[in-house]
Amino acid sequence: MFFTLFLTFTLIYTVKVAGFTDTQYITVTVGEGDSLWSIASKYGGNTDIRKKVYLIKKINHMSSSDLSENVSLLVPVDK
Repeated sequence: MFFTLFLTFTLIYTVKVAGFTDTQYITVTVGEGDSLWSIASKYGGNTDIRKKVYLIKKINHMSSSDLSENVSLLVPVDK
């Protein structure tokens, strides 16, 4: 939990300092049966789902698409 909060605040601070304010993030807790594809579909907006999956993996420093239940992920959302 602490790590998730730390990561969230670090990303928000980095985004503000760098001047990139177009992307907003939400924290999503992985539920039973969730996949990166289903999460990306739900919060993808007009973005290509493949690109959204890539961004979720990149933002969360994931090397594979495997998810564990009750893990928190930062997910970029369109304004």
